[in-house]
Amino acid sequence: MKRAFRIIKLVFLGISILLCLAIPVAGIISTITSWEGTCYGFTDGQHECPWWEYAGTEMFWASFLFIPLLFGAAIIWLVMAALQFIMSKVQKRKQAQIDISS
Repeated sequence: MKRAFRIIKLVFLGISILLCLAIPVAGIISTITSWEGTCYGFTDGQHECPWWEYAGTEMFWASFLFIPLLFGAAIIWLVMAALQFIMSKVQKRKQAQIDISS
């Protein structure tokens, strides 16, 4: 049971790390596939821009997709880590009581 819990916790940590990396990777891939030297602004319309400005905009929009998933995975990992910490403290306290009564 403890081993499965630790493995699941590590999986959620890995998912969180991958989701952090997914935002810049998605922005760069989108830039590689669709940048044509122009950006579309909110107020100034279409204008020429360098690739890194376009990539930054794409990363901004990708964050709307990945941040909620990252938040969910990170919260699950934090709750599981807290539960593991609490359970280890409870187990140590029970073991100390058994040692004292023996």
